[in-house]
Amino acid sequence: MASAVTSTLQGVIHEPLVTGTLLYLLTRGPLPLREQMLRPFRTNLLAKNGPSRVAALITILKVLTSVGVLRRINGALNSLAWNNWKVFGRPGAPFAFGPGKEELVIITGGSSGFGYEMVKGFSKHARVVVLDISAFPPELARLPDVHFYRCDVTDTPAVEDVCKEIRQTHGGATVLINNAGIGIGKTVLDTSNAESEKLFKINLTSHLVLIREFLPAMLQKKKGHIVTIASMASFVAAPGLLDYCCSKVGALYISEGIRAECLSRYPGGEGICTTSVHPSWHRTGILKGSETTLAKYGIIPDPPSNVSDLVVKQVLNGKSGRLCVPKSEEGKMGLRNWPMWMQDIMYGHVWQRKDQFSFAKSEGIL
Repeated sequence: MASAVTSTLQGVIHEPLVTGTLLYLLTRGPLPLREQMLRPFRTNLLAKNGPSRVAALITILKVLTSVGVLRRINGALNSLAWNNWKVFGRPGAPFAFGPGKEELVIITGGSSGFGYEMVKGFSKHARVVVLDISAFPPELARLPDVHFYRCDVTDTPAVEDVCKEIRQTHGGATVLINNAGIGIGKTVLDTSNAESEKLFKINLTSHLVLIREFLPAMLQKKKGHIVTIASMASFVAAPGLLDYCCSKVGALYISEGIRAECLSRYPGGEGICTTSVHPSWHRTGILKGSETTLAKYGIIPDPPSNVSDLVVKQVLNGKSGRLCVPKSEEGKMGLRNWPMWMQDIMYGHVWQRKDQFSFAKSEGIL
């Protein structure tokens, strides 16, 4: 409840329509209305120096309105850039999601967590193929036009064989969701070379392998969407999660790099959407057994559907982007650019929580 109230207040403060309207009414509105709005500031209830407080309030509103307008302009320019600077429609051929299910969506790690929810969401609009080493839940197997292939994404030759079979049976994919991932809650010295190698093969190398398998058909069709499930760990190096953080910043760079290559190297590439998704704390297998520890620090993980619903919406809308979940986490993307002394102040107390990022010293699955 408290977080919802805080989020609402932040939204109001950052909304230029709200702050701008208040500023206008306080400075140019009808005199009776201005007097009524300013009356509390001209009494001893809030301040002895009423006029100076009124002037300070107006200054604050001017700053908030200016910042809000700049944020809106920045958001509009970013939206244009993500849409390859096309104002109306989208570059490339149109997608055909809907009852006809012309599009084919590939989801790795679809047996649990974010992938489980995405399978349910996409099955209403497209044919879905799931690649996972874990058993496929019966309730997902019963969904129409959903197909499962048991596959270990760390085994590149096996992945290539499965992808060939998928193309022969279902045709070329137009959506690839690189969702499979694991986390290891250990320090570098506690992590074995085999554990690191496995994590990077799943969280990073498999992305490149699958992109090479399915991007050519997307380019030929002049439409496609590559979704990379990264993490807020893409923007911070947390002790006890170093391997995981490195893999997630790599996943972000794959997403950004594929976008750059599609725009500058491949014919038909302007029709390929790319989206990186950066969830914060969510209830997936990676946090299994750590709920009590997180609760001790006031961290209540969100349901995985928060992420999956956003991904489904993003793909159906045919938009590229970088999504932080929840949206309130967006401000943390810029922390990498802060001076180191400020980062130490920001994170120093968190890094001392030696158990927060331990994940019970186990391997967890997204």
